[in-house]
Amino acid sequence: MTRRGSMVQNPAVKSVGNFSTRFSLPSFLKRVRKLTDSQKDAISRTGFGKLLLIPTQMLSKNLLVELMERWDIKKRAFVLRPGEITTSLLDVALILGLRVTGNPVLLREDTPFLDLEREYSVSLWNRKITVASLEQRLDSLAETTNEDFVRSFLLYMFGTFLFPNTNGKIDSRYVYLLRDMDKVNSFAWGAAVLADIFHWLYKRKKEKVQYVGGCLIFLQIWCFEHIDIARPRLMSSKIPRVCNWESTKSHHRQWFTTKFKELETNQIIWNLELTSDESNSDIIKELLEAEKRTWPGMNPLSSEDTSSHIDHTVKSGFQSMGRLIVDLEAVSETENYRVAHRVQTLSSDESLPETVSRSSACHYLGKENELSEHPQISGADVAVVISSDDDWEDDLQKKSQTLEEQIVHLKNKIGELTRENKIMKTQLFSSLKFEEQNKKLKDEIENLRQENEESCVSTNSLVTRLVKLVFDEITDT
Repeated sequence: MTRRGSMVQNPAVKSVGNFSTRFSLPSFLKRVRKLTDSQKDAISRTGFGKLLLIPTQMLSKNLLVELMERWDIKKRAFVLRPGEITTSLLDVALILGLRVTGNPVLLREDTPFLDLEREYSVSLWNRKITVASLEQRLDSLAETTNEDFVRSFLLYMFGTFLFPNTNGKIDSRYVYLLRDMDKVNSFAWGAAVLADIFHWLYKRKKEKVQYVGGCLIFLQIWCFEHIDIARPRLMSSKIPRVCNWESTKSHHRQWFTTKFKELETNQIIWNLELTSDESNSDIIKELLEAEKRTWPGMNPLSSEDTSSHIDHTVKSGFQSMGRLIVDLEAVSETENYRVAHRVQTLSSDESLPETVSRSSACHYLGKENELSEHPQISGADVAVVISSDDDWEDDLQKKSQTLEEQIVHLKNKIGELTRENKIMKTQLFSSLKFEEQNKKLKDEIENLRQENEESCVSTNSLVTRLVKLVFDEITDT
């Protein structure tokens, strides 16, 4: 985080009003409470176990809206009265307990379409899974602990807690990343959460969107950790830190506006201090080890280095673990952008496993030149290549709607043909039945004809005998 020696006046903040969101901590916690111990163990093995410990928290929209309006797109930081401060990979690791180093979370246009996705009623032209369908699926799976359950729960968690968006759906390409459950914990999901937050901060400030996605409870707890405004009581010092805070009290919007305007330097914690337990955490040690590779000879845990080194490395968000440098692909504005969020190597000689940024389309970076004007510095870079913008999304939705209409039309046509076929079958059956009856009648007529012929022969014979008898009688007389 950068801190200025002199007091920096925050530029006029133009209010864009409150916001709506599909982020739902209550829905997530309600689902967590239904889990059995065995199910919790299965989820923990994927690296998301600490999220199951989160207590009930009230989301303070008035706090968040004031914080978001102080986001500066060019500086990629919150511009406050005492100075500038931003979120970091270390913040994510400490607050959510998620890994921030590891394999990248990549959702590409050419991500293979798996048969596994079809199990979620997904089509190739509309790779979206509704949160509602995941709820139903989890209910049907009940207390099972197989891979289907774990995968479905993680997708539900993505859609309600970690990566919620504006449409209540989750990209089914996540299924590709979850196809091998033994490798799920190798991904840097925490870095993806951080980049997703930056995405929504950009959209909120630049496009003044009404709906805001992302893991908003992370942003709120980050504010509690760093800024002393409406900070609730600290209950404990557990890992992750999201478990340590009481639920915040409600305040009017104007109360927060005034508090931010009056904010003093001593109300900001620029650098979070690690506890001994946090220092021994694997995800923190991985991050600090990466810092050592980037800045040889520096000890991130040393008290003498904390103020000068941490301030420009681990604790400074885009300036931590290497600044999140935007590498926009040179493509036409009318073309679709390809997805790839990648954190590259951290050291000059040794390469660290790639760290993930965001895994869905980063519209917050799209076509904004000012974001790519930051000078590149040493350390880990995140190359964010845009996959699609809002126009592409709208176009995809229109195509999907057209295809759905065509499908409905075809289904109606099939229904009509089925009914006609049924009628024809009925008529054919009736015709066959009539022919069978006709054959029986013909057989009966033939039998009657034969009986008639036999009767005629008998009658003729009888007449002949009678005539003979009469003739003989006459002759005798």
